[in-house]
Amino acid sequence: MSKLAQAVREEQRVDSTQAESESEKLVLKEKVEAEIRMQLDDFARELSQAAKLRNKH
Repeated sequence: MSKLAQAVREEQRVDSTQAESESEKLVLKEKVEAEIRMQLDDFARELSQAAKLRNKH
């Protein structure tokens, strides 16, 4: 294999690895965002219940 072919192949491998890494980061970010949304929904429910209790008295 020529030096040029080796360099091209190595560059493709690095690009592929970087793409996988970016994909993994995106998946992790989406999981974290989903967790935050869930926590915010729970908090909103708690606030709603507290407001209902406060308005009853």
